[in-house]
Amino acid sequence: MAALFGIALAASVASGCSQMPFHDDSYKTEIPAVLEAADLGITDAWAGVSLSGFTETLSIGGTVQLPPNESTEATPEFVRDVIGVALNGRSMSMSYLDLAFRDAEDESVDVASALTSLGATPGYDGTSITMDEARKIAEESGR
Repeated sequence: MAALFGIALAASVASGCSQMPFHDDSYKTEIPAVLEAADLGITDAWAGVSLSGFTETLSIGGTVQLPPNESTEATPEFVRDVIGVALNGRSMSMSYLDLAFRDAEDESVDVASALTSLGATPGYDGTSITMDEARKIAEESGR
């Protein structure tokens, strides 16, 4: 009996580790829609969630319309507004927020300096912050 219980427990743990925790998937359509409607110069917006171990990360991105010959470094105001618009009125259970924007030439838009200037500590990749940091930035955005 104990062996049968052990096998059942191992199977349930293994299957639980490979599935996303249950949550409302409306962010997949709502966040892109509000980002594109917010007059931030964002097109082809998207939102998704990734799972690493037991940690969920909300990733948002899209194409940013930058002036020709403009640096691909995001301004703190842009990043603050993006986070404010994306999180406005949403209760998100994810642990991290990742920003992945590209310009019209498909170059990555650097958000690390902007995140740092907003008081966050980007992860090793320079694009992700804790959801607590994101919430604080969103509150300060006024959007």
